[in-house]
Amino acid sequence: MHIDLVVGRLKAAGLKVKPLKCRFAQEEVLFLGHTVGSGSRSPSDMKIKAIKDFPPPTTKTQVRSFLRIVGYYAHYIPNYSEMASPLTDALKGKIKRESITWDERCEKAFAELKGKLVSKPILFAPDFSKDFILQTDASDVGAGVVLS
Repeated sequence: MHIDLVVGRLKAAGLKVKPLKCRFAQEEVLFLGHTVGSGSRSPSDMKIKAIKDFPPPTTKTQVRSFLRIVGYYAHYIPNYSEMASPLTDALKGKIKRESITWDERCEKAFAELKGKLVSKPILFAPDFSKDFILQTDASDVGAGVVLS
């Protein structure tokens, strides 16, 4: 019934689909770097592997690259901005264009961020029949919001 409706709307829009490339009634699908299904969402295994295999950065370009890939999944990491602040601080300054000062704080932040995503975090869809509580907090290095 639903498939007929979808195919009918595609036809009405003048679009065509190739049956060999279509999959119906899947419990999970990969969508924009996330595994989505059964009322939950988590980072895709491919992206988790890329984060796990990411070597410790030695240049500002590598730090930016790591922060981009991890930042895409920031909503899976509580206190992300605070946790990532040593790495963003390492990008500041103009001593040398590409050199960074990689200290113990940076190493700890790098390991924590990787660990949070490699542990395969999962977000669940909200239950709209229940009340929600919005909690907010801010500091000098981060701001956060929790919807529970």
